[in-house]
Amino acid sequence: MILQKVEKISLDGFWELKNSEKSIEIDAQVPGTVFEALLKNNIIEDPFYGENEHEMEWVYESNWFYEKEFNLDPEFLEHKHIILRFNGLDTIAEVNLNGELIGSVNNMFVRYDFEVKSKLNSTGNKLKVRFKSPTVEALENIKKNNLGLNTGYAALPGVPYLRKAQYSFGWDWGPQIPDIGIWKEVELIGYDKIKLDSVYIEQKFNYNLDPLSIKNPDQISEIIVDSVQMDIHLDIVTELKDLEKSGIQIDVVLIDSGSKVISKNVPLHSKTQKLSLLIDHPRLWWTHDLGTPRLYDLEVSIINQENIEKCTQKVGIRDIRLIRNNDRWGESFFFLLNGVPIFAKGANWIPIDSFIPRGKKNGLYQMNLNYAKEANMNMIRVWGGGMYEDDLFYQLCDELGILVWQDFPFACALYKLENEEFVKSIILEAVQNIKRIRNHASLALWCGNNEIEVLWNRVLRSLGLIDENNAKVWLNPKEVSSFLKGYRNMFENILPELIRKYDGKHPYWPSSPSNGIGKKKGALISNSPDEGDSHFWTVWHGGAPFQEFRNFNSRFMSEFGFESFPSLKTIKSFCPPDQFDIYSEIMENHQKNRAGNKLIMDYMKKRFSVPKVFESQLILSQITQAEAIEYGVEHWRRNRNDNHCMGSLYWQLNDCWPVASWSSLDYYGRWKALHYYAKRFYQPIFASIKENSQQVEFWVTNDLRKSCEIELDWKILNSEGNTLMKGIYNSKVSPCSSLKLGLANVSNINKEEFKMKNNIIFYKLYSNNGKKEIICRGFRLFDAPKFFNLRDPKISSFIEDIEGEKNNKIQFKLKLKAKSIALYVNIDSDLVDFIASDNFFSIEPNETWDIDIEIVSGLEADKDHSKQEIINSFKIQSLYDIIK
Repeated sequence: MILQKVEKISLDGFWELKNSEKSIEIDAQVPGTVFEALLKNNIIEDPFYGENEHEMEWVYESNWFYEKEFNLDPEFLEHKHIILRFNGLDTIAEVNLNGELIGSVNNMFVRYDFEVKSKLNSTGNKLKVRFKSPTVEALENIKKNNLGLNTGYAALPGVPYLRKAQYSFGWDWGPQIPDIGIWKEVELIGYDKIKLDSVYIEQKFNYNLDPLSIKNPDQISEIIVDSVQMDIHLDIVTELKDLEKSGIQIDVVLIDSGSKVISKNVPLHSKTQKLSLLIDHPRLWWTHDLGTPRLYDLEVSIINQENIEKCTQKVGIRDIRLIRNNDRWGESFFFLLNGVPIFAKGANWIPIDSFIPRGKKNGLYQMNLNYAKEANMNMIRVWGGGMYEDDLFYQLCDELGILVWQDFPFACALYKLENEEFVKSIILEAVQNIKRIRNHASLALWCGNNEIEVLWNRVLRSLGLIDENNAKVWLNPKEVSSFLKGYRNMFENILPELIRKYDGKHPYWPSSPSNGIGKKKGALISNSPDEGDSHFWTVWHGGAPFQEFRNFNSRFMSEFGFESFPSLKTIKSFCPPDQFDIYSEIMENHQKNRAGNKLIMDYMKKRFSVPKVFESQLILSQITQAEAIEYGVEHWRRNRNDNHCMGSLYWQLNDCWPVASWSSLDYYGRWKALHYYAKRFYQPIFASIKENSQQVEFWVTNDLRKSCEIELDWKILNSEGNTLMKGIYNSKVSPCSSLKLGLANVSNINKEEFKMKNNIIFYKLYSNNGKKEIICRGFRLFDAPKFFNLRDPKISSFIEDIEGEKNNKIQFKLKLKAKSIALYVNIDSDLVDFIASDNFFSIEPNETWDIDIEIVSGLEADKDHSKQEIINSFKIQSLYDIIK
């Protein structure tokens, strides 16, 4: 028996896009969206500019048609089965092929397959997809259910009725621009009687010692993985009755760096078949901070005289576990990677663009994730108001050595989870995406939703379902009971059961934040500092000072944040100069958090003497944001001993449009001050201080698998630059631990308040492993910077050329020296975008800093600049210059 190969034909490329009135007929790229096509064809102005967002209602309130005509090779039509596959349709649509309705769809996250063998011709095939307005569909559901489900004040109503990325209807950092279209690939798949449906990989590790039995951190470096058994589970789609007599073989090959490691060839005997490989002394996949994210190539082939189908995927050999054990604080919550307890350092991820396919084409996945790695992040949380991410996202995380916390796409709302059809659609979406994502080395955890558990009573109150003052008084008992039953069924039964069935090796967590399945619900318990993960918004939303972070001892801080403005370069992309005022209409429109601009200003005024110059206000907002997050991260990293706190994921990494937000990277990938700070405070070996007016504690945290010998040099200067105190600590720091090096009594030098406000701590951490090399530098004031007596630091700069280019990018070294104390030294250029090896730092008197500069791109694409012009465009300023 000879079977044809499985064949795939892409239907991507140019389609015709029309609106229902046929007043618009244009070419549209697939994958792509309606907004993207309208922009490319100059039908609409940039929705991101000014207040154009509010002129876009007609787009998302209209119905749209995608049409494509195609021909097929007659040989392809000889396949017994031909599947038309839409990998993503956003969101409410009907699919017609050659005049016949072949299906209706209503879930953005589902891959839709249609058997179309009998409906295809060799020439003149016409494929048509009719999209219905998502906002019209949402309003119809509100009317039908007499209940205005929503995701908050910043959103258009009704999106919880749809299986669509929730943020697209608006969020407190994103615009109200619900997109529409064929957002993922379209293809035809032809096969005969057999094809590979899915591959699932399980790994069983054999350690030389039990990682959980380790009490002494120094033993962590002794952990060895002797061998790993890799079980490969295959699901086969076939009509063949007697597989054992079919002569079909399964061939599995594991390849490392182009060389075959191990292979196995067995007869196919079942639709569900398992093959096992034993790998001795494997090269493991690590997060980039702990080692190399080693990836093998796994090839699985179905063979019948020749290859029928071949599946190739990257595989990381690694063991990831969520450890929840009772301890003296409550219950632990940390990840064990290959036996090593890791402190998760990273940020929350939102979709890369309001128009997702455009962002992918523009390289935003590569840009944001590479910059996350450069800032020493080892985990990204994919937030539940977005989506299951693109395959490229997980591939990049695998390659970069970044773990992924994956929320299912539910956030901050109630959902009609008693509706059987709605639940069936969710189950289909979950199964498909679990299977799609589960083999990625980067995947660490599945989480049911974002904040529904902790916001439960607040959302019920907003819908008028419970009493404003007493949550136990249900104003609509039937509705509340239905929501409660549906929630528990979905997030505490259905989703965890699907994880157990299709991905038993990864942990499931019901909500973020949560205290776990089956325990008492309620805002306080769901955000307990003693167990589970935490979200902390007392700083920012609550208006509390930064120091409040130190009063919350989370087990795992999965969300906390602080806002700032993007750079002037970014603001120029959406705001004309006559609106350069943070309270102007356009600046307020690019701030979706209620009263957010005022809150940024209020916090700035507590820290700085705020100048009237617009650009200076932008810079100070970023410094304020960076210092706020630094306060929290330092505290939680100091608390890693005995796994007390084991994670810090700030809100948020990226933006989906140019906006004032909590991000550390703006929409264009420009680094805010926070991203430079993150690069420092997320270093694997890191020094921090805990200060008050009476004493200073000096700490070093070591997240590596091996101990390190360090030296910490510190000094306290007054604003004139005179040394008041100094000291040196030498110590060994055990792996995966924090060490308090010592304590300095500063009560004498801080007796007088005026003097205390004018004292500053500088410190440097060196490695002492045979060669003294600087690891990190830091500083801390005893009070707000506005009280520090600034002097002109007289910063001198010298350019040292670096020969050649890195990745075809210009680079050079900037040498800086200050005569007096220079606070928050900021390097910038109004000609180019660039990445500095450091920025927004402070310099001691007569200290030299070497900063590497790498040019990313020019600000004007149609202009070329000489290297000297670029160098001349750089300006260096400190707080003295910013506020003078």
